[in-house]
Order: sequence, then C-alpha cells, then structure tokens
Amino acid sequence: MVKLFFELLNQNNLVIFCKLQIIKSKALLPEMQKIISLLFFSLFLLGKTSAQTFGSFTFNKLPQDFQLYPRESTNLADVMVEGVAKSAEFTAVSVRVLRNGSINKYQKAPMTFSVSSAKFSIKFQIPAELAEYDFEVYGFKGKDSSLVVKRKNVVAGDAFLVSGQSNAWIGPIDDLVYQGEWVRSFGLVQGNDNYGPYNLADTLWSLPIGRARIGPWAAEIGRLLYESEKIPISIINSAAGGSDIDWHLLLDGNLSSPDGGNIMLYKATKAGILNHLKAIIYRQGESEASASSGTQYQWGAKFETLKQKYKKYFPAARFLFTPQNNIYEFRYSPAATLREDIRKQQQNDPYVKTFATAGLPGFDRLHYSNFGYRQAGLELFRIISKVIYKRNLTNEVFSPSIQRVYYLSPKEHNKLFLEFDEGQKLVVPKDTTVLDGNGNTHVSKFINQFFWDPTNAVSLGNYISKIEVVDFNKLLITFKTDFEGFIGYMPDYHRDFGNNGEYPFAGPFIKNSLGMRALGFSYFPVEKDQVDFLVQFNLIPNPASDKLKVEWPTISFGDISIYDMAGHIYYSENIFGVRYKWIDLSKFPNANYFISYTSREGRTFTTRLVVIK
Repeated sequence: MVKLFFELLNQNNLVIFCKLQIIKSKALLPEMQKIISLLFFSLFLLGKTSAQTFGSFTFNKLPQDFQLYPRESTNLADVMVEGVAKSAEFTAVSVRVLRNGSINKYQKAPMTFSVSSAKFSIKFQIPAELAEYDFEVYGFKGKDSSLVVKRKNVVAGDAFLVSGQSNAWIGPIDDLVYQGEWVRSFGLVQGNDNYGPYNLADTLWSLPIGRARIGPWAAEIGRLLYESEKIPISIINSAAGGSDIDWHLLLDGNLSSPDGGNIMLYKATKAGILNHLKAIIYRQGESEASASSGTQYQWGAKFETLKQKYKKYFPAARFLFTPQNNIYEFRYSPAATLREDIRKQQQNDPYVKTFATAGLPGFDRLHYSNFGYRQAGLELFRIISKVIYKRNLTNEVFSPSIQRVYYLSPKEHNKLFLEFDEGQKLVVPKDTTVLDGNGNTHVSKFINQFFWDPTNAVSLGNYISKIEVVDFNKLLITFKTDFEGFIGYMPDYHRDFGNNGEYPFAGPFIKNSLGMRALGFSYFPVEKDQVDFLVQFNLIPNPASDKLKVEWPTISFGDISIYDMAGHIYYSENIFGVRYKWIDLSKFPNANYFISYTSREGRTFTTRLVVIK
C-alpha cells in the first residue's frame, strides 16, 4: 500500500483520484478502507493533487484554464509556473504570456540537472482588469523549443463565497442570467441538491455555466460587481437546497471527505482564494422558519456559533452578508425571532450586514422569479459596493433598521416615535390589495403590521389611528389610547394564508426612498420617560391574578387608574398619604392592562399590568 502511495504521488491529479476511487469501491477490510481515506487526506495536505505531468515536465504550480487569481492591494496577482523537468535533454524552460491574444510578457530560465531532474520556477504578475491572459510553457533543447502546455483565459480579480440553501443558488437560467467571461466559478454542483460528501476531484475553474452554475442571484451580484469595479469576479457557491444550519455547522477543518461547511472551506482552499477572500454571503434560515409548531427554536444561538467558525476558518473575509428572511405561510411563531436575531447580529457586530427580503418582487411563498433574484442581487451589490469598495452611495442602500422607540412627550403616551438609522427617508405605504389563487380580493392594512407580543403574533392594528413620517427617519404612531411596553414589526408568519385564500405575504412594507424595505423587528422596548423617581411604583406580583400590591418609594398623593388597551377604565381611585395600595383584581378578566399614577404635582408614571388567572 505504501508503494502504491508513492507511485500515485507522481501521477496526474485526475489519474490519482480515479485510481483511489476504484480501489475504495472494491471490497476491502475496514483497516484498508481507513488507509485509503488517509491517502486522500494526505494527498490534500501535501498539495500533490495539483501536480500535473506533461511529457518530461511535472508541474506543482500551473494556472488552470479560466482560473481567477485574487489580487493584492497593489491590484496585481502573482502567477507561478513551477515544477520539475525529468529529462536532461532539456536545457531551459520558458513561459510566454499573452494578453487578449497578444504577446505581453516573456521569461526564460536555464535548468541545471541534479542526477535526473531539474527544478524551475518562474513568476509573473498580472493586473486585475477586464483582460484575459494565456500562459504558454516551452521546453528547450539547445536552441530548439517545443510547447509543453498552454493555459487560457486566466484573470486576476476579487473572490467571494456563497452558501446557504436553495434561495442562494436555484432559479431558471434565462437569457438575463450572466454566464460570461468576467465571472468565474470553481468546482461543480454535486448531485442531490449540492450536498456532500464533496467529490475531491471537482477542482476545476470555469465560467458559471452548466454544472458550474452559481444561480441567478449570485450571477447578478457578480455581473454588477465586475461592471462597476472593472475587474473579474469569482463567486464560489456551496449552497445546498433545503439545508438547515446544522449542516453548515459541519465546519471543523477536516477536509478528507468534506461535507457541510467543510465543502466551502475545501473549495476556497483548492481555488487558492482563502487568504484573499473579500466576503461570505450566507442566505439561509428558511428551513428553521418553516419548522412545525412546537419545535424548539435554536437558530439564533447556532448562527452565532457559525459566525465564529467563519471568522476562524475564513479570516480574510471582512464581512458576512446574510439577508433577513421573508414572511412565510408556515405556522411557526419563532420565525419572527429568527428575523430579530439577524437584525441584532447587524446591530451588535459590524462583521454582519443584512437587508430585508420581505417585499422583494416575484415571491412565490418560498422562492422567487428571476426578476426577484436579480432585484435581490442589485440590493446586495449596492451594500457590497458601499462597505467593501467604499463607493459614495447613500445610506439608503441599507434596509431601514430600528434604533429607538420613545414617546412624543411624558404626557402623550398615545404617540410613539419609531426612530430608524440616520440617512433614511421613510415612506409610509398604502394598504395593499392582492388577488389570491381563486381571483378573490384581499386588503392587507399597514396598521396591522405592528405587534406588542414577543413573537409578533398579536397585532396592534385595532389600537392604531394614524401613522406618519416625521423628520425623514422617524415614524410617529398615534394610538387610540396610551401605549406601554414593547413593539414589533412584521408578523411571525402569513396569518391570512389558508382560510382567507392562498397568496404570498403582501405587506404593506415600510420603505425608504430607494425602495429598500425596513428590517422586521420583535419586542423592541419603549424607552421610559425621564420621570421623577418618587412617582414610580412597583407592582407585586406582575402578572397578577386576584390581588395586586402597588408600592411607592415614599408617601404618595394622587390618582391611580387601571384601563385596558381599548381605553376602558376598570379601576380608579384617589390616594392620600400612602406608601402602598392593595387592589382587588378578582373581577378583572384575563388581559393586558395599563396602570397609571399621576401625582398631585402632575407627574405621571404608567406601566403594563398582566392579569392571568
């Protein structure tokens, strides 16, 4: 077996893997199977899978056809031609470089044989530009030369990785999906929706066509980037249809039989772009958002783990772009929490950038038309252009993201400001009219897209009288009564789907002037007024059932009242010189209430009370 190993080291990449696959397919003892697996891994570690032999020349560094070399900060990329000649008849080796078919550079290196071999190494630099380079290697016998090998269509540029599930790579390949020379792909789509284990022999560069396709979304990102930056772009797509986050978490650096996240690591390593990677694009979460009711939610914590693994194994990547999921019909309330966790990732870690996919055109309840994928490509391209390439674009290329929620004034708790990030120019949408599959009309109201519970299941629509834009980046919501507590935006799932007709979630959506939809958020706290400490009180207990103790920090004088979210008063009393007050709740129905106290000096404090029996 050891003899076979060393014999294989001297053979062509494809021959090596074909022979090992044949050996593995035979009935062998488990110990022998382990040895074969170790041979695969050893070949990878030693880098021998890139060795290629042409006649008397064996190359360990040689460009591939269509290869993209990642550029350095100088805008130049190093291209090495390196190997060993095994025939003393050869006295020199030369490399001729052609740019767009015309001779551009030339180097010739003499060879000195030691025993039966001579090493050679020639280095070129090519700029990142919209030009293709060919490399011709010649062997010299005295003054006579002959072509050893030629590699075509080599470029320099920037590299990105894409992963996730089906929305990251599927879609019909129509005439508008870019498959041209300035976007490069690496490796092949694997059978069974691109799951692993990955075929270790699939390590060829190509255009994004056929089994090397990258999908309409990624192709559009690549097209827009090369047109804008005037350089070739590599997008290596390792997404797998229907994959959950656990599959992507299979990322530990073991590349002997890569699956899950190790597939992306293997491809990035073999492509030679790992140390020059610009960013990772991760579009996933639909699998978890469509879980059956009652399934424990864990995506947020797992995403944090995945993010840390990306930082460890792809340290050159400056950003992780991860779109926020759409609104689906699957009856799983934690889907809103998943969206909130993505929003918080961007808020808390500058490494993560997101944008809202809710409201994209062509949504079919799970996937998109190619027009929708191209629009999503455009939106992510603008973000990449701003944060990576430092293009002078408006802040409105980002989805508006909630920053603060607070009252208009201490005395006006029925007016609530929702303040979004600076530079946004918000637009209040009109109610949306849609047709379901049977041709029936449905009206979706904007006021119904706001919620007060942790998972965005209970709408505030019945309590909202008006929504308007103030100072460009603020929404002012006027309630029919005072509001306290928390607020969310966008429902957990499409609650009108099914009995009320079958149609994709239609919003309406908060947008900015560029058309970017606001990020959904959940259970965002309303800032407390800067009230006098002496008027604040504690509720013991809260939630309460039959009795409630209201306790002040000092002797208090004023009026106290309890009312429901519709403004119906259930209790009111004037208090005089007390530190605490017991209130009988035995006749209160289960509900959410507000309890408000106004001192005789006119200072007010209000908080939420929950009655559960």
